[in-house]
Amino acid sequence: MSEEELEIINSKFIIQNSKLRIMVGYNRRFAPAIANIKSELSDDLPKAINYRINAGTIPKEHWVQDKEIGGGRIIGEVCHFIDLCIFIAGSPVESISAEEMETSDSLMDTININLKFTNGGIASISYFSNGDKSLPKEYLEVFSGGKVMILDDFKELKIYGSKLKTIKIKKQDKGHAAEINMFINSLKNGLPSPIPFRDLYLSSLVTFKAIEAIKTRTVIKI
Repeated sequence: MSEEELEIINSKFIIQNSKLRIMVGYNRRFAPAIANIKSELSDDLPKAINYRINAGTIPKEHWVQDKEIGGGRIIGEVCHFIDLCIFIAGSPVESISAEEMETSDSLMDTININLKFTNGGIASISYFSNGDKSLPKEYLEVFSGGKVMILDDFKELKIYGSKLKTIKIKKQDKGHAAEINMFINSLKNGLPSPIPFRDLYLSSLVTFKAIEAIKTRTVIKI
């Protein structure tokens, strides 16, 4: 819920106990469509990522919006999209900037976040709460090495290269089952956690820094 709590976990639970497994539900990196995207990308090339989320409205009185209970929508949900962009980029974040649309409630739930990665890649996350629910929620574009991959709400993946390849997904799959199965398997067989702790730490840290960037209107170095 805070950067201070994150550092406590980092220092007390990980540094002092290397056998401990920590898992956070960043499920999208386990989705079959994301595996397809990753297989098309070269790890040596930077990526340009555009991620639009039609999040929908949540009332100010809802527990998610409570900073002490739900943390607000950046901590509560935007963390997932930050994590996925970091995973696709295959690189740590170098800096972050962010802006919110000014509203009377100041809920930070219609925002733009821009990430710069150490390998030269970039990502733009547009998380909007002021739209209509009839538009599918998530639209992800990845540009790299002369290819473009477009994932429409985890239901259809189009890969543009020498020729167009379209992958239809019969049932929307955001990776929940695969994530849980891999974590259980790691516990049963003494394997490392499916998401390295350093990845979990970085995704959480960047999430908190996004809030700082909005409040200070500055570019935050990671």
